[in-house]
Amino acid sequence: MSEGPAEREFQASDGTVASFSSPQVIAERSKSYVEWLGRVRAERPAGHEFVQVRAEPRHWKSLAKPLSESTVALVTTGGVHHCNQDPFDVYEELGDWTSRPIPGDIDTSDLTVTHTHYATQDALEDVNVMFPLDRLRELVDQGVVGGVSPLHFGFMGFIPDPAPLVRETALAAAAELFDRGVDVVVLTAG
Repeated sequence: MSEGPAEREFQASDGTVASFSSPQVIAERSKSYVEWLGRVRAERPAGHEFVQVRAEPRHWKSLAKPLSESTVALVTTGGVHHCNQDPFDVYEELGDWTSRPIPGDIDTSDLTVTHTHYATQDALEDVNVMFPLDRLRELVDQGVVGGVSPLHFGFMGFIPDPAPLVRETALAAAAELFDRGVDVVVLTAG
């Protein structure tokens, strides 16, 4: 029995209806993956090798004031961004180490997720699963947290070479949050 077009369709994590790839397309992608894998495993010139970044807190600091008086920002590596911003480049083989600034007063219904290395369905249905901005606002209303930062950041979490992220993008984002008086950053990982 041959499959009709409707039988080969599925709903992707971003909500669009897509169809399964043909065997030819799968074979081409497999060949491309094998080529990519060969490049990743190949010896690299000095300065181009993959970088390992220590996972320990490097600049841990105790709170200078109670949480109820602190301004909190959200930073996510879950690929969250405003619907009108460019999506993260999920096909860049070294990863997309750019960031997306997210205003603190944004309506969370205007946020979306672009990521291919975790199941994004729940985050697409309710972005608070990955980027709990509405929950943070509730904590402010309850007096648990002092305030919501006027700025937050979204990053793409699949970055095989995080060196540019650590050296440039993350430092710039941290400086912007510091300039806005942020006391606490909550990181959610994608």
